Amino acid sequence: MILWQLIKQDFKNLITTPVIVTVCVFYPWALVGLFGFILSSFYGGRGVSSYDYYGVTMMLYLVITSITITPNTFMEKKLRRGNMRIAYAPVSKVAIYMSKIISSYLFMGISFSINMILMQYFNFVNFGRSNFIYILILFGAFLLFTVTIGGAVCVILKTEELTNMILSNIASIFALLSGIFFPVDSLGKVVSNISNLSPLKWILNVSFSVIYDNNFQNYNVIVLVLIMLSFISLLIMHFNYKPEDYI
Repeated sequence: MILWQLIKQDFKNLITTPVIVTVCVFYPWALVGLFGFILSSFYGGRGVSSYDYYGVTMMLYLVITSITITPNTFMEKKLRRGNMRIAYAPVSKVAIYMSKIISSYLFMGISFSINMILMQYFNFVNFGRSNFIYILILFGAFLLFTVTIGGAVCVILKTEELTNMILSNIASIFALLSGIFFPVDSLGKVVSNISNLSPLKWILNVSFSVIYDNNFQNYNVIVLVLIMLSFISLLIMHFNYKPEDYI
């Protein structure tokens, strides 16, 4: 019951934060529409439109950039008064940090899922059609990892500005190297080889394989690894989280 009350409180904080609502609700359509329109002349072969390509890549980009949202639920200034009351209340630390993880995951997961469902329904983006549920599960596992790793880094550094700077820079580098904004294979063999080392590129490749080739090679492995890394992140959070550090 206490955990549920904390989840509702954290969920309310998220849904009343304009920046977070904009990123989760409006950015998917804006980014897919913008990149799809500007770069439409570069796509269209084999039935893949620019909107199909950027629908997948921009959703993955938003998932990885949402890595900074969880730290905000821990350390944003407007939440410190509420965190102070909770820290001195007879509530277990597990309930406190899990409420922030669960509320962040639910809010972003619901927002991104609804956007993907609508894009698929109106044929704006092809997310796999009959394989749509598998893409949704893959993105959901990736979101779970970004939410938990964001929380883990947050409880280690204990500084909002430093945490967000490090996480946002790492997310941007992975996005660029993975071909999120444009295919990097055309930039040469060296850049292509570096790109192939990016875990985000692996998720991107598996997504397109499932959508266009009905190929599930490495799908289960990637989903299981993401879940395992999420569990490790939760363990890091458990052993490093102290409620008094966030008041």
